[in-house]
Amino acid sequence: MNVEILEQYIRQEWAPDFQYAHYETIPWTPLHKTLQTATVALVTTAGVHLRQDPPFAGIDDATYREIPGTVLAGDLTVSHPFFETTELEQDIDAIFPVTRLQELQHQRLIARVAPSHYSFMGMVPHWQRLEGPATDVAEKLRAAEVDAVILTPGSPLCTHSLAVIQRILEAGGLATISLTIEPELTRLVMVPRAMSVDFPPGCPVGEPAERDKQLKVLREALEYLTTMTEPGTVWKSPFKWTRSCSTPVCKLPH
Repeated sequence: MNVEILEQYIRQEWAPDFQYAHYETIPWTPLHKTLQTATVALVTTAGVHLRQDPPFAGIDDATYREIPGTVLAGDLTVSHPFFETTELEQDIDAIFPVTRLQELQHQRLIARVAPSHYSFMGMVPHWQRLEGPATDVAEKLRAAEVDAVILTPGSPLCTHSLAVIQRILEAGGLATISLTIEPELTRLVMVPRAMSVDFPPGCPVGEPAERDKQLKVLREALEYLTTMTEPGTVWKSPFKWTRSCSTPVCKLPH
């Protein structure tokens, strides 16, 4: 993705004053325990929510939804106007891997799934509006004794919003790693840790219905959460999109 083209598009369509977030330093919270003793949460900017909850409003909606850690994937939906969600309705784990994380707990790779996960809809060009809600989420995660957070994006602009949120969570004492579909943009915002995946918008965890691959992506992300030692590292994963299903279509430049 060309970050300059995306910036121009956002200014033209929604926010003439839009500028990417800029920081001088990178927050850093090491995970001071093993994964087998850690509690792990998910945070996304893909507009995921419980079916009975109100959908996200669209541009510049900086609210978030709380999702139980024990949720069934079928109880979730996506309200995101800027990428195709048809496949995700069949397998929400391709973007918000709640079932896969529960499986990792059953496999004893992690100690516990967090009591709650959190979801934003990342089409927020006025990204400063995310700072208060993200701080609230950080406080709730800490109160629930969460140790680590995996973050997933939706569209390219969602990747920018995700980076802003990730920095706030990390600064709040949580060890974080994001999956990024736009590594150049992720580096620009200076996140603490990220794993770059060569997947299209809408499926940062892999193809829908590819359970084994999704589990491998999560395991890899958690491994690098524990082994990365250089703040700002964006590691390129070996995973590739195999097109075993239709490729999601994003309505933003990427």
